[in-house]
Amino acid sequence: MRHHLMIGTWTPPGAIFTVEFDDEALTLKLIKRTTIPHDQPISWMTFDHAKKNIYGASMKTFSSYTITSPTEIAHYASHPVAGHAQAASPQTNTRAIFLLAAKSPPYNVYGNPFYDYAGFGNVFSVNEFGGLETNVQNYEYLPNTGIHGMVFDPTESYLYSADLRANKIWTHKKDSSTGQLTLVGSVEAPLPTDHPRWVEMHSSGKYLYVLMEAGNRLAVYVIDELSHLPVFTHMTYPLVPPGMESFYPKMYRSDVVFLSQSGKYLFATARSNSPSLTGYIAAFSVNAVGAIERQICLNPTPTSGGHSNAVSPCPWSDEWLTLTDDEKGFVEMYRWNEEFLGRVAHLDIKEPGFGMNAIWYD
Repeated sequence: MRHHLMIGTWTPPGAIFTVEFDDEALTLKLIKRTTIPHDQPISWMTFDHAKKNIYGASMKTFSSYTITSPTEIAHYASHPVAGHAQAASPQTNTRAIFLLAAKSPPYNVYGNPFYDYAGFGNVFSVNEFGGLETNVQNYEYLPNTGIHGMVFDPTESYLYSADLRANKIWTHKKDSSTGQLTLVGSVEAPLPTDHPRWVEMHSSGKYLYVLMEAGNRLAVYVIDELSHLPVFTHMTYPLVPPGMESFYPKMYRSDVVFLSQSGKYLFATARSNSPSLTGYIAAFSVNAVGAIERQICLNPTPTSGGHSNAVSPCPWSDEWLTLTDDEKGFVEMYRWNEEFLGRVAHLDIKEPGFGMNAIWYD
């Protein structure tokens, strides 16, 4: 069977690449390069709940694209990063870095600026077809905030944000009718050197996994049933082999963490800051409640990973996951079988800034 994935770029010119994976022939093939606005490359993309729209974090904007088929993708709208008056200015380094689409009505889209002037999250409403419509809320974090990843709890009642720059994890409550957010609270990362970058939540709603970019470790939290704030369990797992950071200080940055479709496995990646050092991919087994049972592996990735090294598990099977790289520009497919990870396909795409995260269309 053939499956399609979409991938963006870190730098201009803007483009969305549609890649086809054949799970019988074990091949990856580029089937379409869709040109999008030149100065709006998508460094992080996601689908809406119906996979009829792609939403992108696009430099100074959050953008949306209508999908008719894997090869028919059209720009619908772009909205500037908001909150601080300087965020959208071409003179500042603020850029859109991440966005999260709600899976339940009113299907708002939640975006995060990053770098300077990034102390607000941006909430957008959508029209009846899922296109980005209006910036309905700019909710406040801190002036020194830099959110890089967010996740909802399973009921979409609470939103958890990883604040890399302010070294915190934030909790907001979502209004079920408007989709707007109110602050519940925040907790400091365990160590001042951690800098949370990514969050993932188990389907039980009881466990939150927090990836520490600078700490290069995965921290396990439980969710307090009354306050809904995350509570650190004092359980952590390495995302870089022990001792490597002593040999190569400040040369690693952990990246993303995602559960497999079944929720039985958790995958996380780390990048290096030099082409002479590889990144790493880790796999963990998870029990039915969400507790990590053990770390299964910590394997080198083919390159440093560049800005990317983003893993993307298949959303309907535990068997397949992609890894994207923008040091050399490629996407790879891996097979997860009997708790071993094997690379089955590789595709080079030598375009500027390729490739950011891959999203599975079908």
